[in-house]
Amino acid sequence: MIEIKPNIQHHSICPYDGAMLKPIEVLWPGLGIYVKTKCDTCHTEFIEALRVGHSVRRQYQIDIATGKHFYQKTNDNWFTWYTDPFGEYLQNPQPESVPITKEVFKECQRVIILNTIDNVYGHCLMKLLNAQRHLDGNPAYGLIVIVQPFKRAMVPDGVAEIWTIDIPLRNGHYYYPNFHQFVTEELKRFEQIYVSKAHSHPSQFDITRFSGVPKHNFAEKDYKITYIWREDRLWCRTLFYRILRKLQIIQLGLLLQNWKVRKLFTQLRAKFPNAKFVVAAQGKNTKFPEWIEDCRVEKYDLNTDEKMNKIYSQSRVIIGIHGSSILKPSAHAGMTISLMPQQRWHDIVTDILYQEADPRIAAFRYRYVPIEISINEIVNMATSMILKYDDFVSDMIADQKS
Repeated sequence: MIEIKPNIQHHSICPYDGAMLKPIEVLWPGLGIYVKTKCDTCHTEFIEALRVGHSVRRQYQIDIATGKHFYQKTNDNWFTWYTDPFGEYLQNPQPESVPITKEVFKECQRVIILNTIDNVYGHCLMKLLNAQRHLDGNPAYGLIVIVQPFKRAMVPDGVAEIWTIDIPLRNGHYYYPNFHQFVTEELKRFEQIYVSKAHSHPSQFDITRFSGVPKHNFAEKDYKITYIWREDRLWCRTLFYRILRKLQIIQLGLLLQNWKVRKLFTQLRAKFPNAKFVVAAQGKNTKFPEWIEDCRVEKYDLNTDEKMNKIYSQSRVIIGIHGSSILKPSAHAGMTISLMPQQRWHDIVTDILYQEADPRIAAFRYRYVPIEISINEIVNMATSMILKYDDFVSDMIADQKS
């Protein structure tokens, strides 16, 4: 946690003369939390990222007068995808006033604020999962969670307040002055304030506390095998996908993806005739035969979100392409096979919400394979996972029973 009241717990140096910078004010543009600082030696003023979210390890500064960016780590130049747009949006604030809803469940004088606003769905979810750590580890403080409407239903019980900011996901990185004004005014109510570091990849949480849906029960005889459909990252070779996009014939790729899913399920159906086969998630292009349950939706809402989580919970195995689309499926399902595009290997494990403490059992339950892998190999892998899970777990925990 980082204290911001009564003191601003932020230490940084001036990139021009090496002097310590003085924190002046905390800024709330929307995505992230920032602090305005000043150098008493050269009198330059900066806006700096508070060390929360993706900025925990990647501190950067913006010279307010010149707009120049400074990075503390030279090997983090790739992080410009996050920092450069902020400088642009800071200079072009959104004129409209975003609606804000405040819910107060208990009055507190000492609070922790968890800001989950983002323009990437997976980032919002990962930030929100930090709530459990504060609820369990910091009971003396009230937890205030800042969310966008589509994540309101996932805020766990026990928080002190919820501030719902009606910013669409696609606009989550814009600067909204009225949001800053709202937060600044609200903070006057409290004696002591910390902000959560909102780690981008929290490691300890129970997804059921957020979704309200139980995780998969391996003891159930009836189960589903589910493919997580998406239409912006297809099940095909990376080069082929790029060609499809360039030629604007994505529909061909969707038809190919449909064929692969049908072939995959046909082979698995021969091995598991009593299983139910499901295609879920977002996007309804192409059709499937009647024996495949088509649970795809055009757009998520509160009802469809809960329905999807229940489908994932009933799935012995889910299979899908690496990305945020398999975060919640992996958290609720029994096991996961993530198909990895060539350019995403540096992000391995970031798309799976591990719900297994034993690293050996986790390695069995969560698999990563190249997206180019053959369907036959996926079938063999999924088959062994389903058939051998109970025996494998029994072997791994045998010493706990002796």
